[in-house]
Amino acid sequence: MHDPYAHITLSAGTILFEEGDAGDYAYLITRGRIEIFLRRDGGEVRLALRSPGEIFGEMAILDFDPRSASARALEDCELVPVSEAQIRQRLSESDPVLRLCLGVVMARYRETVTLLREHGIAARHDLPQPAAPSPAARADFDAAITAVVLERELRRALDRQEFELFFQPIVRLGTGILAGFEALIRWRHPERGLVLPGGFIAVAEESGLIIDITAWVVSEIGRVLPEIMRVGLGNAVAVEGPLFVSINVSGHDLARATFPSMVCEMLTTRGIPAGSLKLEITESTLMRDPVTAADALTRCRASGMGIAIDDFGTGYSSLSYLSTLPITTLKVDRAFVRAMLSEPRDHRIVQTILRLADEIGIPAVAEGIEEPAEALALAGMGCAYGQGYLFGRPAPLPETLALIRSWNCADAADPCASAA
Repeated sequence: MHDPYAHITLSAGTILFEEGDAGDYAYLITRGRIEIFLRRDGGEVRLALRSPGEIFGEMAILDFDPRSASARALEDCELVPVSEAQIRQRLSESDPVLRLCLGVVMARYRETVTLLREHGIAARHDLPQPAAPSPAARADFDAAITAVVLERELRRALDRQEFELFFQPIVRLGTGILAGFEALIRWRHPERGLVLPGGFIAVAEESGLIIDITAWVVSEIGRVLPEIMRVGLGNAVAVEGPLFVSINVSGHDLARATFPSMVCEMLTTRGIPAGSLKLEITESTLMRDPVTAADALTRCRASGMGIAIDDFGTGYSSLSYLSTLPITTLKVDRAFVRAMLSEPRDHRIVQTILRLADEIGIPAVAEGIEEPAEALALAGMGCAYGQGYLFGRPAPLPETLALIRSWNCADAADPCASAA
């Protein structure tokens, strides 16, 4: 059975599509050459040659019309398919003027092809070979190939359920009591192994697949959170009430009118208290479309969910949203935490964020704590919660459940002793 996510290989002479066919894909050439031609009066009119580093077949996707010409492999070829959905998603987010110009270019190219048909231009076999791409063009092509291939692999990952949630503990500083976890997505790639979010989230957002990935995360949280909470109740001495789990949310998610209702429906269906789920949003996400984000977050908060600002202090840091959005937690970025013991400026930044959180009456979580001295300093400055390798690395669900059962708040409360 053909793998719909695989590259396409064509032997020399193979017709990929014919003039008049519907166009569902464009193609990036990674090896070989493609001939674009018209059939006329028993002969052929060669329109173009396409070589590695070029794309063809895009017109039928861009203007909805049938294929304007036929395409054949001149030699053995390898192609990367680019689906209609991949192109249209990117076009929908481009500048309207750019879309207008692109439409004009497509219309004029169609006019040229029509003139060729009407005037019966003779076949040409003396077309010049395309010039070698410049280093900049080659870099653009390589980047496009990487993005297209990664997007296709992400679609496959969703179909084949290759994603998994890992959980990193969040601890109340000073007491060592376990308060909750941040859920962090991982991709078990069939060839590359465990892939961290930095390796795929940007492409997921560019392609719009982040919406489907977040929907999977919400569904998976509904499956595992009841078990996490149940195991936490079994170690009540070391656990701070019902454990919570936080998930990361993108601007694409908040732009969907159905996002709050989707999450609420999951919580209701699974019987999970809304307060056991926190949504983490970065400052840059908030500033991309603050009105839409505010509306979505207000609806989520009204149902009882927590709202955390992630990486606070690294983005726009507009104080206005702290008064207009229903924020329940500030997360101090790891960059400030790692530098605060050696850099007075970063130490003052952390103090300012913690003082701000205290003044508006919400707790703060310091991220990236790796050293006992960092945990002790943060506790001394009044930081409520801590997260980082000192307390535990992100781990799959079975290891997380084992950690909850064996959690010893005395060790977490005195990191210097546990480190020794």
